[in-house]
Amino acid sequence: MATLLFLVTRIRYVVDDEHVRVVFFGQTVRKIALTDIEEVRAGRPFWNEHWENTLWTFGRSVTIRRKSGWIRNVVISPRDRDEFIRDLKSRLVSRAPSL
Repeated sequence: MATLLFLVTRIRYVVDDEHVRVVFFGQTVRKIALTDIEEVRAGRPFWNEHWENTLWTFGRSVTIRRKSGWIRNVVISPRDRDEFIRDLKSRLVSRAPSL
């Protein structure tokens, strides 16, 4: 159990100009293109793909809803949920095509 807890806590999240990346020991293990993100919100739906880095997700869960894929909801647990959501939403708005 201690090994599992240690491994789970090594998951990190990186938002760059193109993707949200799930990083495990410095290696990207999952990436979601910003162009494929439909919605970002606090909380977690029932049916989702988990990439949480803690066993106690209360108040930390963020759902990234993708536009495509079989399982469209990806749940992560950044340390500061609200700051992460603000940062990601601002990147999504800056990438939106202007009319």
